[in-house]
Amino acid sequence: MPRRCWLWLVLLMTLGWGMGCVRAGPRTPVEPVPSPTPPAPGPTRRPSPTPTPTARADFAAWQRTNPGGGGAFHAVAIGPTAAFLVGSDLSGAYLSWDQGRSWQPIGAAQGLTETHVSGVGVDPADPTILYAGTEQGIFRSPDQGRSWQQVLDHGYVTDIVFAAAAPHIGYAAVHSRHDVADGAVYVSTDRGQHWRAATNAGLPSGLHILKLRVAASDPARVYALAGEGRFACGPAALFTSPDGGRTWHRLAADLGQILDFALDPHDPQRIYLSTYGDVWDPGYRCRHDDPKGGWVYVGTGPSDGPWQRISADLGARNLLLWPDAAHADALRVLDMDARELWATADGGRSWAWLSDITTWDPGWTWGYDAYGITFAGDAKAWAWHPDFPDTVVWIDSQFVWASFDGGHTFGPLHTEPAGEGGWRSRGVDNIVPFDLALDADGRHVYAALADLGCWRSPDAGASWHLCNDPAFTGDWEGRGGDSLTVLADPDRPGVVWMAQAPALDADHSLLRSDDHARTWRPVGQGLPRAILAGLSLDPHSPPTARTLFVTAGGDVYRSTDDGLTWTQVLACRGCWVTAVDPEHPGRVYAGGTTGLWRSDAGGARGSWSPLGPWDWPQPGDEVIWSADWRGVAAIRFAAGQVWVAVHGPGLGVYRSDDGGETWALVLPHDHAWDVLPRANGQVWVAASSARYAGGYEPGLQGVLFSPDSGRTWQPWNHGLAWPFAVRLVGDETRLWAALPGLGYAWRPWP
Repeated sequence: MPRRCWLWLVLLMTLGWGMGCVRAGPRTPVEPVPSPTPPAPGPTRRPSPTPTPTARADFAAWQRTNPGGGGAFHAVAIGPTAAFLVGSDLSGAYLSWDQGRSWQPIGAAQGLTETHVSGVGVDPADPTILYAGTEQGIFRSPDQGRSWQQVLDHGYVTDIVFAAAAPHIGYAAVHSRHDVADGAVYVSTDRGQHWRAATNAGLPSGLHILKLRVAASDPARVYALAGEGRFACGPAALFTSPDGGRTWHRLAADLGQILDFALDPHDPQRIYLSTYGDVWDPGYRCRHDDPKGGWVYVGTGPSDGPWQRISADLGARNLLLWPDAAHADALRVLDMDARELWATADGGRSWAWLSDITTWDPGWTWGYDAYGITFAGDAKAWAWHPDFPDTVVWIDSQFVWASFDGGHTFGPLHTEPAGEGGWRSRGVDNIVPFDLALDADGRHVYAALADLGCWRSPDAGASWHLCNDPAFTGDWEGRGGDSLTVLADPDRPGVVWMAQAPALDADHSLLRSDDHARTWRPVGQGLPRAILAGLSLDPHSPPTARTLFVTAGGDVYRSTDDGLTWTQVLACRGCWVTAVDPEHPGRVYAGGTTGLWRSDAGGARGSWSPLGPWDWPQPGDEVIWSADWRGVAAIRFAAGQVWVAVHGPGLGVYRSDDGGETWALVLPHDHAWDVLPRANGQVWVAASSARYAGGYEPGLQGVLFSPDSGRTWQPWNHGLAWPFAVRLVGDETRLWAALPGLGYAWRPWP
């Protein structure tokens, strides 16, 4: 499960899911309740079209290719036409108009200029009107997501809802920042075009508001759930306002901490709520155990009860709520720790087991990494709509899931089977790619990512297969991992080197495969236990005894025996990339936060000299996955020239025509991560203000193209929701790019 969502705030905290499996009573399945309309087919039984690009589909459009999923997802909503809208923490929002068969990323190309979407909403009467709550206020789309405008320019927004009885009235939960519990409720009376803070009298300070709901028959009656969320803990409590947010009072104060609540779709006065019981790993889950909690109650919301406990047969559990809009007194509940679903058809007098994680389709993952929780708060993990009583969409820290049959089965909406044993994204990804390598056979592609680790494609991106080694990915057990660098031998098909680790800032292990990354064996004797990056190969070295270079802990190491043994050749104290000049045997470069270095003696120790016109800072603790990192990020060669991408304020892309003795600034750019020149004078640059975390800067150009060796430049982001790119790789027919959030994409050469 993803580390990047909280790495900087809870550094190296051990992360795990509750794995309890105690069941109350026998597993007596509930008979499926017939829906008034034919139910949508389950997510694994649908036809699976390849998602279409978000912009015009022409020869220059980028085609995204990923395995699907990655995380983290923070908000989900279902519209009255079963439109699914999901908010992510790195690549904006994802929208599906076909119940999850395919997804459209929503980003700067559509006018949504905030990468972190923490709340979403859909107009209850006009599903063409959509809302996204972000780190900087609220964005609104009047046209099915094709264009977005900012309608509130401040605040961290965690939920947006509108009244079904009066769709022009809406409410939003707004905070000053993502990590501050100071929530307030805002109100709109013109269908979300303008917002103002409600009076909020009686609403306590110190709240992180997770979830808002409006009574079906009374647009002035609004409910607010406050509690754990993204790094901002607050009272796990439920509040209600009878007058559109002017005054508030707390509900069920004596029942303990409120986990979730749901308004009864059959009785506008009735409300279900659940309370927290014993919580596994309370430090991570951001709350304290409540010995009197873990139950489901039903009561009258406006009058604060009386509250009747209806889950006694289940025992104390941590339960999410899903009322059955087709049948009165019917309720389904999810035990978040055991990951099993229970249902009652008689108001809680009896309960029956419906299904559990052992029967659900896990997609390409397995075990308890599937069907988890979201960092945005447990109550935000899933969404249902009364018009579709058998449908629920579930988001977690990596994936998007759904049930279309009342909870009897679940399956993935982020991925689908492709090829023989492979997987293909449906368009909802939100991943952190670092590197990409193309095999000598012209078909295999290897990807190095955060959280997802190693993936390989045997068919040029048409399908993807996991290739993590469980022995070197720690608690991921092969379901994921972290890799910064991958290298394929240009002359030997199937020979690949990759660094794998259980976390980005943990010790990395160097592995080698001779069978297209199907199996691995450890190499790297002599390398320190450190972060590994910047693999490169000397193409002049013998094919059976390659000379390789890598950075380990910021220093440069060399191997002359195919990567088996290594020796330190440069105490760089800040190098992250290496490169060998293909036109000058023996000339090797290395770079990073301490500048650019060159060796003319094959990288031998003592043969390195500093190069470059830059005023470098002293070596620091910055890591290359930080957007604030400053240094040489890429070194490339073409037609006797050396090209260097230098990331940081006032820097950019440089070219040298004399091996690095003199340099010309070809493209000033604060966010250049990679440069790829070609012998025909074409040059491509990858730039991004986002890398491991989000962040969009207006005017950012993403992938840039020069047809004339850098004299003129033009952006080339057709088909991309976000102009983010950090890595470029090319073969005879295609240019490949690694895109933060959007994953990997390719396009034909012009």
